[in-house]
Amino acid sequence: MKKVIVILSSSITLFAACSQDTQEANYTRCPQANSKDVVSTVTDVDGNTYKTIKIGDNEWFASNLKTTKLNDGTPIKNIANEKAWSEAKDAAYATYNNEENAEVLYNWAAASSDKLCPEGWTVPEDADWLQLAATYANVENATGWDKVPTTIGWDASGFQASASGFRERNGVFYEKDKLGLWWTKNHHNEQNAMYILMKNVSTDSTKKFLGINISHIGRTAGLS
Repeated sequence: MKKVIVILSSSITLFAACSQDTQEANYTRCPQANSKDVVSTVTDVDGNTYKTIKIGDNEWFASNLKTTKLNDGTPIKNIANEKAWSEAKDAAYATYNNEENAEVLYNWAAASSDKLCPEGWTVPEDADWLQLAATYANVENATGWDKVPTTIGWDASGFQASASGFRERNGVFYEKDKLGLWWTKNHHNEQNAMYILMKNVSTDSTKKFLGINISHIGRTAGLS
């Protein structure tokens, strides 16, 4: 059976997968992926279709998750009100600034439900993100992150993680087109869970270097 990993962020979007046939396929960490590493497509319960791409030992969704239902068809609660968001205990999502067709952000209850990702896929663990970071250490010329639409796009890899910003625990939205934050599968304590942050750390306008950081945040935040 294939073990797959899905990536979530303040807007939950990226997914990764590990398979038992990884060694046979002999995937190795390389300076950059390329278009031939695009593996397949996956469709969520809402009918959204995502390309998947092989990076190191894992298979990832090439773009952020945007489902509004759990994989058993149960609707996820859409919460626009700031106070209601800060007090939500059950799975919830919001679009950035509550705008139609904006990137989707999820609270921890949604990310940790084991039903957010399409069947056969799961939210990635810290270690999966760290492997991705090792594969793409000090990546030059990440596409965008100072433009709109803002994505992380590595050359011809087809891997594009949107800088969707996040929703703070108080329900306020921040940092769209500047930061991308994704939930991981790891707990921190009863109030917090782990997340990955990506941002452009270059001061050179001709080059963009992607910084990846891992930390923890309150479970009522909204991430990809």
